[in-house]
Amino acid sequence: MAVLFFHDHSYSLKYIVLLRYFDWVMDTFKTIVPQDKDVTKHIAYYYFHESKDAHFSKDIVYHPHYLVALNVYSQVKIQWNENGKTYLPIQSDAKEVILTINNKTSKEVRLRGVFNKIGVVFHPLGINHFIDQPLHKLVQNKSASHFDYFGNDFLSTSSLVFNAPSLADKRNLLDSFFKNHFKEFEDERVQKAIDLIFNSSKMPKIQELADHLLISRKTLLRLFKKHLCFSVEEFKSVVKFRKALLFYEEAITKPELSHVAYDNEYYDQSDFINHFKSITGLNPSKFFSSIRNISNNGTYWTFKTD
Repeated sequence: MAVLFFHDHSYSLKYIVLLRYFDWVMDTFKTIVPQDKDVTKHIAYYYFHESKDAHFSKDIVYHPHYLVALNVYSQVKIQWNENGKTYLPIQSDAKEVILTINNKTSKEVRLRGVFNKIGVVFHPLGINHFIDQPLHKLVQNKSASHFDYFGNDFLSTSSLVFNAPSLADKRNLLDSFFKNHFKEFEDERVQKAIDLIFNSSKMPKIQELADHLLISRKTLLRLFKKHLCFSVEEFKSVVKFRKALLFYEEAITKPELSHVAYDNEYYDQSDFINHFKSITGLNPSKFFSSIRNISNNGTYWTFKTD
């Protein structure tokens, strides 16, 4: 596997192309952040994942995140099961739009043959700034749902994005689409709760969050389900998992796992191990040895081997 770093001076953008070789076949994964200052408040980054080889085959595992991804698939049909999904190539340019909210456990993806995929990755509550109704009303399945809210307008834009010649052109098309679909999200209570979860020196309890916001516990629980499709505890659990992951991965000198547990508010080593196993199926040692950072935006996958 080779990871190549590129710097496009003409557009002042940086991105990573991931080249993964498997019997001389290859796929590419590119990311870029929005340029529009209003869009970037709500969208973390875009990504573009593609294989042009009919013989390509690889299995990966992606892990829970508090970010929500809106994906557009072309030249592929998605087959779902309880553990994840499989890409099945089709001789068609028909597109499938899926919203993924991965709030509990790691999922498998079986990549097969030719495919093309656009990913729009939203900050927490980010997608709520582009829809005019509560998110839970648009999501049929909690982890992954067909998402037709943006209709033919988004499908047309996606076609232009797939055919755009450069990464910057793709970014600009998506920036323009979402800027034109911006809507005010008026309930600030959920955002304040999220900020407290991320920024407090100690992970706040549900009642502490409710008290700080001057609302009842029941109202807080309802707001998270309504606008995030997470329970409060699910959101806190994923934030804790991601903080521990980044603490380890971004350290210049890899810390002892006992330090990771201590600095990320785990009660003890057993609590740390149990939390990671409940999410990934692996203990922390095996998990950290298995993951690979495939982008400059903190996308971590596990590549499965036979």
